[in-house]
Amino acid sequence: MGTKNRIKSMVLIIGIFMLCLNQFFSFENKSSVSKSSNKQSIIEDTKHPGFCTIFCISKGSSVFFGNNEDWKDPNTFLWTKQPTDSTYGVIYLGYKDLFPQGGINEKGLAFDANSLPGIKLKEHRELLKPYQAIVNTYIMQKCATVEEAIEMAKSYDWSQSFGGVLRGQFMLADATGDAVVISADQNGEIVFTRKPNGDGYFVSTNFNRAFPDNKFGSGQCQRYGTATKMLESALAQKNISVETLADVLYEVHEEGRNLNTLYSNIFDLTQNKIYLYYWHQFDDVFEIDVVNWIGLNPEPTRIENLFKEETVDKANTEFKMYYYLKTTMIIILSLGIITLLLIMYLRKKKVRNKAGV
Repeated sequence: MGTKNRIKSMVLIIGIFMLCLNQFFSFENKSSVSKSSNKQSIIEDTKHPGFCTIFCISKGSSVFFGNNEDWKDPNTFLWTKQPTDSTYGVIYLGYKDLFPQGGINEKGLAFDANSLPGIKLKEHRELLKPYQAIVNTYIMQKCATVEEAIEMAKSYDWSQSFGGVLRGQFMLADATGDAVVISADQNGEIVFTRKPNGDGYFVSTNFNRAFPDNKFGSGQCQRYGTATKMLESALAQKNISVETLADVLYEVHEEGRNLNTLYSNIFDLTQNKIYLYYWHQFDDVFEIDVVNWIGLNPEPTRIENLFKEETVDKANTEFKMYYYLKTTMIIILSLGIITLLLIMYLRKKKVRNKAGV
């Protein structure tokens, strides 16, 4: 083989190695599958929704809704949708595109979503055609209870959204303690899995509550098991505290090179309050009165701007650490393989020179 051909072969090998290396570092934590996603994709074909752990718990007159927003874009926002004569005011949370990832309205109805492998939806052309996101927009702005939300959801042909494929499930809960997960079954029909009446809890992670075989990975979601166990203990306490529920979110949060719990929220659905946490740091909480905040009608706000400087600095330091760690590892491994290939090439050349080839 000539020198030029050897060089071409080396370049090809290096190129293949770099491609594989890039793919390796594009994967998320091995404990989950296909986490590189954004919940906006529940209505788009091009992406997948963020993973997240969502729960509702009710006891007596107390009702709470909790969520971890798991993704890798630190540009998270909080904003309001103002009420009209025919719609309720809503506080939404999400990213800089201001597509709602979760939220709570002035009546105490809350929602969030998990990702799932896609299911092709069955057509129902006799129903209404949705022109906006059914849960995120229609239901959150027009419904006060889970019962109303279910009835509205049933009035739409879901196959005319999401590119005809649903890649997730929605959890909704209201101030009465009622909760539901809206998902698709194995036949592509929209189905509703309800929380039992009365005191209790309801958890939604990354397996379909109505069709458990529709899930990411094998076995049961570990976060689901952890959350249900801790919520069972919380239910046994005399009173359910925000601090106890924050402990649940902490135990199921994501933290790593490619995926992090960017913010967490606990909604008190009877008191209409938000307890917001930034970047899986549960020692700093920002409280919001939903009705008052909607009344203030603030501009969309970076979530990091609501927190103490040291909280934001800690998050930024961690984010940069993961970013530079990834870059450094790629550079080191790349230099290592290039060095190895050069050594191999030079040794072969030396042998051939001695042999007089």
